Amino acid sequence: MEELSCEGWVEVFSEDDVNKIFNKFLDNYLKVFNANFPIIISKDSTKSNRWITTGIKISCCTKCNLYIKYRNSRDPTHRLHYKKYCKTLSAVIRAAKRMLYDSLIQKSTNKAQSTWNIVKSLTNNKTNSNKENINSHSNNQKAANSFNQYFASVADIIINNLQKTKCPNKHDPVNYLSQQFTQTTSSFILKNSTTHEIYKIINAMKPKNSHGYDEVSVRILKMSAPFILSPLTYIFNTMLSKGIFPDRLKYSVIKPLHKKGKPSDISNFSSYRPISLLTSFSKVFEKLLYNRLYHYFDQQELFAKEQHGFRQNLSTETATFSLTNTIFSSIEQKKVVGGLFLDLQKAFDCVNHGILLSKLGFYGIGGKAHELFKSYIEDTYQKVELKDNLCNNITSEWVPVKHGVHQGSVLGPLLFLIYINDLTRTIKRLADSVLFADDTSIIISNSNVRDFMYNINYVLQELDNWFCSNLLALSFDKSHFLQFFTKKQNELKIKLTSSNSILINTNSTKLLGITLDNMFTWKEHTATLITKLNKACFAIRAIAPFMSPKVLRSVYFSYFHFVMSYGIIFWGSSNISNNVFKIQKRAIRIIANKNKRDSCRQLYFQFQILTLPAQYILSLVMFVIKHNEVFIPNSEVHDLNTCSKYMLHYPTTSLSLVQKGVLYSGIKIFNHLPAHIRASSNNVKQFKCKLKNLLLEQSLYSIDEFYQRTFT
Repeated sequence: MEELSCEGWVEVFSEDDVNKIFNKFLDNYLKVFNANFPIIISKDSTKSNRWITTGIKISCCTKCNLYIKYRNSRDPTHRLHYKKYCKTLSAVIRAAKRMLYDSLIQKSTNKAQSTWNIVKSLTNNKTNSNKENINSHSNNQKAANSFNQYFASVADIIINNLQKTKCPNKHDPVNYLSQQFTQTTSSFILKNSTTHEIYKIINAMKPKNSHGYDEVSVRILKMSAPFILSPLTYIFNTMLSKGIFPDRLKYSVIKPLHKKGKPSDISNFSSYRPISLLTSFSKVFEKLLYNRLYHYFDQQELFAKEQHGFRQNLSTETATFSLTNTIFSSIEQKKVVGGLFLDLQKAFDCVNHGILLSKLGFYGIGGKAHELFKSYIEDTYQKVELKDNLCNNITSEWVPVKHGVHQGSVLGPLLFLIYINDLTRTIKRLADSVLFADDTSIIISNSNVRDFMYNINYVLQELDNWFCSNLLALSFDKSHFLQFFTKKQNELKIKLTSSNSILINTNSTKLLGITLDNMFTWKEHTATLITKLNKACFAIRAIAPFMSPKVLRSVYFSYFHFVMSYGIIFWGSSNISNNVFKIQKRAIRIIANKNKRDSCRQLYFQFQILTLPAQYILSLVMFVIKHNEVFIPNSEVHDLNTCSKYMLHYPTTSLSLVQKGVLYSGIKIFNHLPAHIRASSNNVKQFKCKLKNLLLEQSLYSIDEFYQRTFT
């Protein structure tokens, strides 16, 4: 770093051509980087038994000698000595393994992956990973070129097939947009950056070792940041004034990520997702643009309210709540309710650059800002990188990218949100929408069956027209129609078609990691969850003899608890959740090395782990606190000065299905909390700490047990 500290960057500050100044900056930086970080070929030592010390090797030799001595003499004294020595050596080996595995887990940034690697080594699991299946291919060069050709051409294939359908009501996307939005009179202005802003962005980046084609990782960038802030600030501000994104930042390395099917079948390219590895400098400049563009859309209230993906204070949890709450509200009103759950084919890869730039212009991004985004989007290149069995990089040729936004980039997700921002406006009159990026859920409800049927078909046709106009195509294999109803309602026989393809009518669908069924029994979701948690229990049991309880607890939270608590506010109140609770108890007993009939109540407190009912209560109440705009206090409903004035107001409902939902249950549990905890709800951290301590002390085995307790 001393060389960078002595660099004056005179060549950078003396130019105003974006590409020239960035080229000079990068050349000088890489010159220092390559001089200080030469490539060293090292052997992979992860497969060796690192727990084998010199002392253990000597002890193993001694054990063999003792066995030979006993075998030759058949002396009972020698046999007893040999057995005792074997027992002592086994204990030493277990202790050595425990020290090694404890260290690996504690130092790991991905404890779940590290745990599973240890489990595979202990159980001699030879199952190949996704990476190994790709890299062990006999012709890696051919595989890399085939992957790259597919990723570069898949959008053209989808768009060509889409255009063959010749949508009868196809509109120009901008005209389509102008029908739904009033064009903003505000204009987007890109403000200059400062060294302080760039330092904050670099400092907030995760210190990963992955890198783009220039081999500069974020970890290295963070180390060198203090010495390059001034030239980076000058380059970015020049980019803004000239409206040009540096050409050398338009190259991405693609890593195929397996998502479905058999990993060994690499000829099925559609089962892999292209993840772009961009240069670290590109990520910094993209984040600067992202902050300005997101702030503009947020300030001007241009984002569709139905979109929950990649937005601040919104998540899969808020998306699922919005969806289920809409369904429950319609069921409460005794309406016929159905949902269209739509999936798009390669949505990020099919974004049309021309349409995207037109939409940016419509939203007020003009002038140099528009030129800069055009420069960023167009004339980009990609190559696929694989590794052979010796860990050598095998890369394809560079090919131009004609469509799409990069998956793995900073700006890509935001540009995609802008691309589909007007989708929900086209059907707002007849349907409620919930979006999470490209996952599109449409809820249609009506008191009249005939009107319900008409609305579904009309909405589906309008969506089909919008997708066709914006050159996006539905994936009918993954899109479903699902009718929601209670035991007293009848299921309708509905057949839906779009673009001459039949939409699958199903009893359940997977949405954002949660399986919804038509009667909200949560049976299918908990069955899937139980399978995952059983695997987690197997992993914890396999490593338990070689781990301390402290490390096992850490593994529990990263491997078991994370899976169990996801979406718990939706299914945690169901009767079937008790099956999940039993598996949690099993995991706790494994950590504590207890028998299956031993009580767990004290163990939960000992390890400071919440029971499943307690975790449900904590997660649900924290959702209420964080989204208090949805939950109305009694003081806003009436002016009566009662003891329940500051409690939350119950919605009117008579259905147990609705009462078990997040809205009603959240209010009921919050109102039952001790007054001193409710009073601290304005301080989220303090509130959570108090509530968690209360739940840890109680070790609740059911939600009814919580209601039966009287808190002071």
